[in-house]
Amino acid sequence: MSLNAKIRAAVNKAFTAVGDLVVTGTLSSRKVSNYDFANRGVVSSVSTSSVEVIIQSTQKPSGDGFTVTALMKFGPDLSVYDTLTVGSDIYNIADYSDDGFLVTAILVKERS
Repeated sequence: MSLNAKIRAAVNKAFTAVGDLVVTGTLSSRKVSNYDFANRGVVSSVSTSSVEVIIQSTQKPSGDGFTVTALMKFGPDLSVYDTLTVGSDIYNIADYSDDGFLVTAILVKERS
């Protein structure tokens, strides 16, 4: 077994071990393709992908929204997604890092 496979297996084992801290979220991206002048609105399509996520920490800066750090298993390319929805909470993806094994995302909660 290669080192890469061992690390991926360890990440899977860690996600299993934390149990109910892992929640299912939905990554979404909206692609605007045109503007409909008759209806005065944009024509767009939304693509989604389901992902397991651990909400690691939440911070309230002096500004408006909450900043959240979230962990996801390897796999999703966050550069193509705009938002992450967990339950009824919608988060904008502000930044992320991907080391090939674990994705760490900085999220900003949308105002309700």
